[in-house]
Amino acid sequence: MKYSELKPKQQEFVQWLFDAGHQDEDNTMFQRGYLKTVANTNGMAWAPAWLVKDTNRVSKRGFYNVPELADLVREMAGSADEEDALISRMQNETDRESEVSPVNSQVESPAETAAA
Repeated sequence: MKYSELKPKQQEFVQWLFDAGHQDEDNTMFQRGYLKTVANTNGMAWAPAWLVKDTNRVSKRGFYNVPELADLVREMAGSADEEDALISRMQNETDRESEVSPVNSQVESPAETAAA
């Protein structure tokens, strides 16, 4: 399942894992006890059932795979790249606007203009 397909509460738990420092898309395997610790830290009594009761997520006894975390990591990296690109474009535009364009150094005074 993809991160975007999760229910809001499920996405929230995956976000908690991300916020806890798990930002490597290759490391999405967690022990049940750790999942419970993350849940406890965020006000839940137990690790979410959608993770620990799903036999397809078990890699070995007590270890659960959360592939949706990899999706979130990629999503966050993509938005950071897009944000960096936008900031760079804005800085380039500002630099171009602030460059002094060559101006004719000879400026006529209003009196000279009237005399001509």
